[in-house]
This record gives sequence, C-alpha cells and structure tokens, in this order.
Amino acid sequence: MAKHALIEAEPETPPRKRKHLLWIIPLTLAILAGAIYGGGVWYFSEHFLPNTTVEGDDVSLQTTEELATLIESRSGDYQGTFVGDGFEIPFDGDAIGYSYDGDAYAAEAMSQQNTLSWPIEYAGTHHLTATLVPSFDADKVWDLFEPVIADAKKTLDGLPHRGVHFDEESDHYVVSDESRKVALDRDRVIDATNEAIQSFDATIEIGPECYGVDPEAQAIVDAANFFADAKVHLTMNGVDAIDVDGKQISQWIKIADDGTVTLDEQAILDWGPGGLSDILDTVGKPRTYTRPDGEKITVVGGGPYGWIINGAESAKLILAAIKSGKPQTVEIPTYQNADRVNPGGQDWPDKYIDVDISEQHARMYIDGELVWETDIVTGEPDGVHDTPQGVFFVSEHETDVTLFNQGTVPEGETYEENEYNPEDGWISHVDFWIAYDRGERGFHNADWRWQFGKDDYGTYIYTYYGSHGCINMDYEPARQLFDLTELGDAVVIHE
Repeated sequence: MAKHALIEAEPETPPRKRKHLLWIIPLTLAILAGAIYGGGVWYFSEHFLPNTTVEGDDVSLQTTEELATLIESRSGDYQGTFVGDGFEIPFDGDAIGYSYDGDAYAAEAMSQQNTLSWPIEYAGTHHLTATLVPSFDADKVWDLFEPVIADAKKTLDGLPHRGVHFDEESDHYVVSDESRKVALDRDRVIDATNEAIQSFDATIEIGPECYGVDPEAQAIVDAANFFADAKVHLTMNGVDAIDVDGKQISQWIKIADDGTVTLDEQAILDWGPGGLSDILDTVGKPRTYTRPDGEKITVVGGGPYGWIINGAESAKLILAAIKSGKPQTVEIPTYQNADRVNPGGQDWPDKYIDVDISEQHARMYIDGELVWETDIVTGEPDGVHDTPQGVFFVSEHETDVTLFNQGTVPEGETYEENEYNPEDGWISHVDFWIAYDRGERGFHNADWRWQFGKDDYGTYIYTYYGSHGCINMDYEPARQLFDLTELGDAVVIHE
C-alpha cells in the first residue's frame, strides 16, 4: 500500500478550447470596422459628406436626388425677352419649357467627392462645383413667334415680286433686305435661343442671321438668275468686244405677279440691230482719242472706216446663249471690221495719218512714233469744197494721175463730150495720189501753189484759197508719204 502512495498524481491539462477563442476578438473588430467602412462608402455614394457645399448650397448629408430636385425647382425663376427688328417678346421659363438637368448637376458634384476616403474626409470642409445645363422646348419657343410670323407674312405678300429685285453691285437677282427681315428661319431662331440660354442671357437677340429667304422668293430668284447669270462675252473678228452682263439681261426678264419668270425674246431680237449696233457700229460716228503728242482730240462722225455688225444675226446668237443658262462667248458676225474694238475711241491701227485742219498740218504715226509730217492746205470751208472730217482709209495709191471735175455740162452736151467746163470745172495733173474718200478726195502734191512764188502751206490761206476738198502738199512731202503708205492705212481728219 505504501509503495503505491509514493506515486504522485499528474496535474490536469486546461481545456484547449479557450486558447482558440482568443483570435475571434480582433477578427470581430475587423469585421465590424469593415462593415462600418463599407456602409459609409455605400451611404456616401448617395449622400454628401458633412460640411459640404455645391456652388454655395449646403448639401451636407443630402442625397444627390435631393440636390437634383433643388436645382430643378429653380428652373421657373428664369425670365427673358426675345428682341428683334420691330418686336419684343417677354417670356418666363414655363413659356419655353425651360429646365435644368438636376441629375447631371448632382452627378457632376458627387464625382468630385472622395467617397472611399470618407473616414478621413468626414470631419473636413468640402466645396464642390457643378455646371448648370439648361434646356428648353424648341416647339414652345417657335410658338411664341406666331404673331410676328403672321405680320411678316402680310408684309411679304405686299412686296413686289416678294422682294426680289436686280442688284447692280452683284450683277444678279437677290432678295431685298426688307424681305429678309420678315422671313424668320426656325432653325436659326432656335440656335440663337440655345446660345443665349446656355450663357444665361436674359435678352435673346434675333438679329439678321436669324432670317432666311422665303421659299417663294427663292424660287423667283433662282428662275431669274438662270437667265441673268448666263452672261455672254462678245468678240468681233476674234477681238474682245463687250459683255452682255446681268444688268443688260435683266431688262429682258419679266416677273409676273404670280412669280412666273419669262424671257422677252422679241426684245432681244430687236436689241441686236438696234441697241447692240448702236454700241458696236463705229462707221460715221465720233471718236475721241489721244494723239501720241498728248493732244486729246474728238473727230466728228464721218468717213467709211470702222465696224459694221450684223445686228439681226448677232441677236439670235445672244438669245440662244442666254436661254442655255450658262455663260458663253459669242463671235458677232460683221459686215466690216476695224483694227480693234473701242466704241467711242480709237479703233484704227497705230499706223495712221492724222490731219489737223485747224493747224493745217498733217502727221503720220507708226506705233506711237512720228515718222512724217508736213504743212498742208485743205479744202476751202465754203460748204461745198470743205475737206470732209472723220475716219477714212487709203483706197487708191497711184502715181502720175490726172484729177478733174467736169463741172456744169453746157446745154446740148453730155459728160462724155465735155471734158470739163472751165467756168466751174477743173483739171490738173499730180505725181502722187493717195485717195481716202472713196476716190473722191486724197493727198497729193500741188506744185501750182508755188507759181506765184509764195508758200501757201500751213497758213490760213485755205479759208479763202483752199483746195476743192483734197489735202495739198509740196512735192517732196507727197513723195515721202506715198512711200510710207499703202492701201488700207487709216486716215483721221479733224479740226
């Protein structure tokens, strides 16, 4: 018994279960903290943090929906006025369906909040920004303009041809400013409204850019410009002449009361041999030019040199070109040509003889250079023997010629039997004959003027002892002129 008493009992081992429960405490705390954080993240994803303002509004702990509602409630505060030419239209927000996008505003503000850091941000102060985005109902805006549009229609209906007229500056038909002022364009008005509202302007200007063109007026413009823009460039013998421009064509365009546009074809056909010939024909017409020595001269109408067009055929060609609706070049048919096209000015070449009756002096120019000159004696200005003035051309170019005028035929004789009547006829021989007036008159030497030993040339002797209309000169100048000239050379005679 004693032997067994010596054995000591082993102490009891504590339950292991208690040691395992110690880690549950921090885990529980961590889970609790995570739940609180996550709840905060969730909460502050829809609510603003304490001490938060958005554009000055205190939104602490408010939801985005509450902020959106607040912003949208302010839409009705907007008021404005449409101001245009002759009208003003006041309105409030409801009249045009004015509103703010509250959801977008609140979402923009919330996007700036650092929700994930809410524990740190919670005690801070936060100033957020957001943009007001206004919108409106375009149909409601346009409805406000109904009275203005009604008045405009009355004005437009009262304008001749709905305000369409020919504009000389642009050289085609346009719609008048008066017509444009009453033709409001819906899209442009809406664009102007949107631009002003986005800038929160209380006054919305309906300026010139908000007006368009009435469709009926535009149809008239298009039809008229089909002809007016078909400008015709005229040439003669390959030389540039004139342009039949929109202004000229507009005189042949007729616009009826109902807006129908037609072309007066007969007026064009009449214009060819009439107005066009008056412009382009130069034979027998005055011309003004500057002589190479600087003297500005006007030569009276006379002489056979110049242009003569076929006006009737020209009109037919011009009419066909205009009816095509496209710009074209038309070669004008002519009966007689000149060197250049210059209505009212020099149309002869730069090689010509210039005869100045007042100076009793003749000159010849070639390309602006004086190549010959001499004093002369012209016809006695008695109404019968005057030297004709105008623009001529050399038609005969001969030597050793007998000139004569038979004068009055004595009774009982014929021109064939009568060489000349000494009482009022004459006969003379010349060495050089340069005719310019269809062979009736010309330049020639007049040696008999020296028979009394005095020089008649270049003096006023022509006023009482002039020629029978020819241009007299001494032998040597006549010879020189003969060598310089040829058939067709221009001759310009003036005072």
